[in-house]
Amino acid sequence: MKIYQLACQCGEISHVRAGQSGGEILCAECGNRLGVPKFGQLSKLPLVENEGVRAQPAWNTSKGLVLLGAAFFLVFMAAGIWLRLPTQSPVQVDIIRKQMDEKTNAEVYDAWKKHFSTTTVARPQWRVEKQFAQQMSLKRGASWVLLLLSGVAAVFLIIGVFKLFCSQR
Repeated sequence: MKIYQLACQCGEISHVRAGQSGGEILCAECGNRLGVPKFGQLSKLPLVENEGVRAQPAWNTSKGLVLLGAAFFLVFMAAGIWLRLPTQSPVQVDIIRKQMDEKTNAEVYDAWKKHFSTTTVARPQWRVEKQFAQQMSLKRGASWVLLLLSGVAAVFLIIGVFKLFCSQR
């Protein structure tokens, strides 16, 4: 932001900004009221030169790393946790048990004989069960990847905070 030099009758130089144009200030030396020119005239005044003081940019790599690290950490962590939430199986055991309770033992045995293997008690997986198992495996793998990415984002967040802290010292 530009700072202009406004001279008083006493010889004191006061510093004014564009936001003060058209207003008044008090001279720090003599206390006189100085009228700050309108912006068109103010821009013709000499500028204050701050050679030793450099304006710090609003954004730098440290702040960018903090912002991106935090954002990606939150997104990846939330997605990873969401994928790990329990999912209801397409095979509804309670409904099957209720239907079996309504049948006689002979009807249950006939259904078992008709639909399942006669050589073993274990039944083959239904197609919907196989699909569900594949989806759950895919979700577990994807959640691990997302949780790993959230860890990487956390590292960037920590690096950004560290760089920000070190730059302010």
